[in-house]
Amino acid sequence: MADYDLLTMEQVARRLGVSRKTVYRWIDSGELPVSLVGRRTYRIFERDFIRFVYGRRISKKSH
Repeated sequence: MADYDLLTMEQVARRLGVSRKTVYRWIDSGELPVSLVGRRTYRIFERDFIRFVYGRRISKKSH
């Protein structure tokens, strides 16, 4: 087994409860790093996915 996991756009979308179109928007904007595997196949390293999610955390202050 490899010491890294590659995720598909569908897997990322499903984990975050968003559409694949939203995932592609994040990729196009540079927010979510992607790797090209083959000619037209994109994959996201799980470690990059985790960094992306942690980077989007916000802190809500109680009132």
